[in-house]
Amino acid sequence: MTEAADRPVHRQFLDVADVGTWSDLQVVMSELGTAAPYWRVQSTQGQPVAAEDWVLDWDRTFRLTEYKYIEWCELLPRPDGTGLPLPDLLAVCQAIGFQLEELPDRVRVLGYRLLS
Repeated sequence: MTEAADRPVHRQFLDVADVGTWSDLQVVMSELGTAAPYWRVQSTQGQPVAAEDWVLDWDRTFRLTEYKYIEWCELLPRPDGTGLPLPDLLAVCQAIGFQLEELPDRVRVLGYRLLS
């Protein structure tokens, strides 16, 4: 093995969301109550933040997340159709000021953009 192969890979990011923006998202989603989507986040270290795959608790659990380490947060509309549909989730996140990636069944809200 070469020395280069032994070195840890350092990912470099461009910060695109701040703590205030994440806090705004948490407040809006908490206020939606049963219309709020499921969520999951990944840290800048490449690890999921929540132990579960998808989480529903915006009031307590999301607030415990250290916003400064969120690489992305995915929002998944409730599968039973009782919550906000995907187009409305996109609109809410755009109004807050996030950069987004629209996926077929969910939206990815970016905290950082990975630089190549």
